[in-house]
Amino acid sequence: MKFLVCILFLGLAAAGIVEVEDCGSSAEIVSLEFDGCDEKPCSVYHGTHATGRINLKANSPTNTLTCKLAGVVGVIELPFNGCPSDACASMTSGDCPVEAGETLVYELDFEILDLYPTIEVTAKWRLLDDNGDDFMCFLLPIVIKD
Repeated sequence: MKFLVCILFLGLAAAGIVEVEDCGSSAEIVSLEFDGCDEKPCSVYHGTHATGRINLKANSPTNTLTCKLAGVVGVIELPFNGCPSDACASMTSGDCPVEAGETLVYELDFEILDLYPTIEVTAKWRLLDDNGDDFMCFLLPIVIKD
């Protein structure tokens, strides 16, 4: 039993649960686990993948979810092609079509390419519903490092 408790504790330490700023989600953001992050800004490194899980509760139905990712620097929002467009394929719990009241777990995975500048930026991660509205939208400060 002690072994299982230790494994669980180590898993939670490796996947830091971080608070995010909701930027207009229709779904409820229950929690975000961002691997390797225990304080903001979260550090991500060139040549690696930023990964984690977001737990959501749907407040409205949708047949599809489309991922959009941007970096916000000051007032400038720069789109990234870093997340697979079909967000339904990245669900490890729940599926599409999404029903109101359904609990979802979306796996985050974004490659930090060497061509990205070493910079502090706010990641804006969105999942769009059938109408192009924000099913999920959150802001998370990150710093890209070598």
